[in-house]
Amino acid sequence: MEPIPLTKSRFKMAMDCPRKLDYARDKSYYDARANDELLASLADGGHQVGELARRMYPGGILISNRVVDHQIQRTSALLTSADITIFEATIAHGNLLVRCDIIEKQGNAVRLIEVKATGYDPSADPMVPKKPKEGDHPIRAGWRPYLYDVAFQAYVLSFAYPAWRVTHYLMLLDKQVKVSVAGLNTLFPVTTRDRGASVSVSVSPRFHIDELVPPILRLVDVTEEVNLLHSHPIDRLGPPLSFPCFVDQVSQTPKKGTSFPVDVGRVCKTCQYYVDPADATDSNKSGWAECMAHHTHAPVTLSRRDTVFGLYRLGDSELMGLLKSQPLAFADVTESALAGYQAKPDSITLAQRRHLQWREAHHRNDNPFILKGSLDNVMAGWRWPLHFIDFETARPALPYHAGRKPYDQILFQFSHHVLTQDGRLDHRTQCIVATPGHASSVPVLRALAAALSGDTGTVLHWWNHEATVLKDIRAQITIDLPPDAADLIKFIDSMVGTDDHAGRLADLGMLVSKTVFFPGTGGSSSIKRVLPAALRLFPTLRSRYGSPIYGTALIPSLNFSNWQWVVANNGAIWDPYELLGQLKIGPDSGILAAGDSDDDSDEFSNFVKNGGAAIIAYDQLQQPELAPSERARLTEELLRYCELDTLAMVMVYQALTRHGLICTKKEIA
Repeated sequence: MEPIPLTKSRFKMAMDCPRKLDYARDKSYYDARANDELLASLADGGHQVGELARRMYPGGILISNRVVDHQIQRTSALLTSADITIFEATIAHGNLLVRCDIIEKQGNAVRLIEVKATGYDPSADPMVPKKPKEGDHPIRAGWRPYLYDVAFQAYVLSFAYPAWRVTHYLMLLDKQVKVSVAGLNTLFPVTTRDRGASVSVSVSPRFHIDELVPPILRLVDVTEEVNLLHSHPIDRLGPPLSFPCFVDQVSQTPKKGTSFPVDVGRVCKTCQYYVDPADATDSNKSGWAECMAHHTHAPVTLSRRDTVFGLYRLGDSELMGLLKSQPLAFADVTESALAGYQAKPDSITLAQRRHLQWREAHHRNDNPFILKGSLDNVMAGWRWPLHFIDFETARPALPYHAGRKPYDQILFQFSHHVLTQDGRLDHRTQCIVATPGHASSVPVLRALAAALSGDTGTVLHWWNHEATVLKDIRAQITIDLPPDAADLIKFIDSMVGTDDHAGRLADLGMLVSKTVFFPGTGGSSSIKRVLPAALRLFPTLRSRYGSPIYGTALIPSLNFSNWQWVVANNGAIWDPYELLGQLKIGPDSGILAAGDSDDDSDEFSNFVKNGGAAIIAYDQLQQPELAPSERARLTEELLRYCELDTLAMVMVYQALTRHGLICTKKEIA
């Protein structure tokens, strides 16, 4: 293979796993992360923040040529000036190549500035441990990726320009600053190009940097932190290496025409160079399978979920122990190799959940495992009617509204189903506020309060997202003080509870995680995993939703008409989310994704599964120039997806309780 230079992105990839560099330079290997990274970059505001940072240096020169040799030559020519600021300066030394966000040069005194769309509050989130213990890494884990990025650039600059006196900076979003410009986010519209493969940001002529007072971007001197990283061994798979040795190894190995060694470990669980065996071809190869074949000394045709990597939330040390002592196939792992557990009468522990996975793999447990007593005890305390709610939210890097801080919580949508004690179900209310220039959190909260004000029934949600959002909005209300602040705070307290009384909210997702194991979920309690499993396992649930009665007088809906949720496909039941289709988040972007809120942190494509598509759809709805037809389409799709999220909770509840369903004796109580 033709050697390629070690860039910032490849350096970061090598820190994760050097072997990935082999797969990255060979286009025949599938890369699942390519589309996810684009989605994440659109949602996290990195491109917008980068453009905002450039506006802080009005005399700066952007190197925009996309040919690397031209970038290097142009940079070299510009750096002959005594005083200059350059954006995207490209500097090479040997086989090392960096493209720096901002270089500010005054003689030999140079500021290297890396811009990150990351919130910073030094008092709440310091970069260096306050009381480090012997053997601890000198940098806190959450800051290492950003600081290693700067450290690699600094390393290259030290060789390319040894006479420079370089100070190293991160430019970060100040989480304590309220933005002074209305619609700031929309003044930096993002567009995709090359069929969605890359992103560009334009700047509205209405934006003037001098109006952004105080600035929301702040320079943080990280020279000391960079020096700590240069002197500390790299934390990686395989034996530890010093920073210089690691850089030399990962830059010279491809140059020598050799491949990187295979070190199997925790990162393999989420390796993006994975293809399901059924989809693998000569032009769509699985790097993960090749690494596993090297590890086992035999071809690997297993899906990753059928190996020890499929064990739910297995710790790093436990995983490494299994990889060293057990077969790769989960079905071949001995029962004694799994960590022992002590069964609890009221809760399924992680160790027990993995043991239930083992029993499923050995065909000893094909039915749901339910701690019925514990489940019934909790549900007995719920009050009728039951309300099921789901939120769609955003935390934009650049706020949409004046007075908000970077990454402030925005509640822009909810869906609400109601189930009565006699089995009557309807999609009762919904709300979406996405009009450009209109702050949405308080109006949506008012609509939610009105929807839930008719009774004192229990309000169910899936995992803790809704409770967290309500607490965040409460904190904002105490500062903003809208006219009905007291009523809104009283409503939120009635939902989340106070020190004096419990709230109406009940976490159905957490309850399922503690009391239920469904075969076919990989141990997960994500609603996206639990719903398809429930439909497979409970015939009465399939019977209930296997005819087009949803969106009729029997089960009223606000967005569907005569809809059938259970559809067979070659003998298998379609996942309702697949049946609904994908949420198209850009008319010309070529990006398709479905939004979600779940607990499944072990999944790779986690960005999409945690609402990324909904965030981007909301961002598009904030653009004043969006065509009315596109605005209507996005709004309709968001409403349908949010409705399915609350209906999914209802279906799982019905499967577990038979409430409103006709039971069969074959189903497990």
